[in-house]
Amino acid sequence: MLLLTGLCESGGLQAQEAVVATGVCARLAPQTGLKQQRDGTWRANMLGGIGATLFGGTTGASFLVGPIEGSTADQHFEKACAQMGAEIGCNLVEPARITIGTKSGNASADVAAGETAHVGMKGRYLTCREGN
Repeated sequence: MLLLTGLCESGGLQAQEAVVATGVCARLAPQTGLKQQRDGTWRANMLGGIGATLFGGTTGASFLVGPIEGSTADQHFEKACAQMGAEIGCNLVEPARITIGTKSGNASADVAAGETAHVGMKGRYLTCREGN
């Protein structure tokens, strides 16, 4: 089961997180389990575990894209997330904050100046790709 939430959040958000890792995907990786692939994309198996392999299971993710502190909500947030074939994904353009909800909890990262990214879920995999 996949759940997509592409909302525009205009309320006060937490203070902008410090940009330590290079790129949106690298900043989401420690929070979501994303691992960099040979082709430069990032991927995490959200089903995971031997139990799910033996007995089956379900997984899902929700995506929320909104403004970062100091920016204003505009129309590009409303159209950032959509279902594209078998994938549910969000095309991120700065300035924005993405929050991903999974069974493990919420993960969020700010899209800094000059950055773009695509974050999505296809099947059991959460994916992230720098650029669009």
